[in-house]
Amino acid sequence: MASETVTCAKGNTYKQQSEHTLTDKKDVSEKTVPIESTKAIVFFIGGAGDKEKYYFSGPFENVKEAKLKFDNKLECLMAEGKYTSEWLGYNEVRGKKDIQKNVLNIIPYKSCPIYIVGHSLGGWNGAHLTTIMTGWGYKIKMLVTLDPVGEGALVWLGSDIYMDPPVPTAERWLNVKATPSKPNDSDSVADFGEKWIIGSGPAINVNMDTNHANANAMFTRPVIGTQSVGDLVHESIMKELAK
Repeated sequence: MASETVTCAKGNTYKQQSEHTLTDKKDVSEKTVPIESTKAIVFFIGGAGDKEKYYFSGPFENVKEAKLKFDNKLECLMAEGKYTSEWLGYNEVRGKKDIQKNVLNIIPYKSCPIYIVGHSLGGWNGAHLTTIMTGWGYKIKMLVTLDPVGEGALVWLGSDIYMDPPVPTAERWLNVKATPSKPNDSDSVADFGEKWIIGSGPAINVNMDTNHANANAMFTRPVIGTQSVGDLVHESIMKELAK
C-alpha cells in the first residue's frame, strides 16, 4: 500500500493512503488500484459581479472571502485530501454542460458529501442545483443561501438564472436574509433584483443586520446560539468524515 506524508501548517503530520495493490488469481502481477477516499466538497457560488464583471461593476469576490476563511479552518483536512472547495460564479452552475464542467468533474464519486453555499443570484441558482444533482443521484448534505436574489422579471432578462422559483432538495437548508439598519448600494441592487422571499423550508431561516454584499458576515456571524451557518457546515463535515 502506498502512502504519502502530509504536513499542514498547524504542524500536524498525516499519512495519506493514496492507493493499494491487488494480485489477480490468474495474473500474479500486482495491480495498482486507487482508494476511494472519503471527501467532503463545498461549492461557494457567488452572485452578480462576484467572480467576474456584471455589466460595469465587479468583480467583488464577496463569497470568496467566506470560502478562504472556511478553507483555513479545514486546512489540515485539505492536506489529508479529505476536504476541498470550489469558488464558482452563479452563471457557472446553470445548464447541464456548465454543471458537468464546473461541478460534476470535481466530485470523485456520487456518494461524496456535497455542500452548496450560494450568495445572492448564487443562492437562487445554487438552490436549483441541489434539485438537479439530487435527481442525478448525488448526495446534497446541506444548502446555505445567503440573501438569495432572483424573483424579479428584469433580473431574469439580464442574468443567466433559472426563471422558476427554486424548490431545494438537500438534507438540510439554512437561509440568512440581510436586513440592514444602514442600507448601502449593494442593498439597492439586491432590492432591484428582488430578493427571494422564503417563508418555509429552511431548518434555520434568520434575518441579520448586515448589508447584502457582506456574504462573509452572513456565513460567520451567529445564527443559533453561538454558532454561525459556517460552524454548522463545519460540524456536519466533521460528522461525515468520522463515519
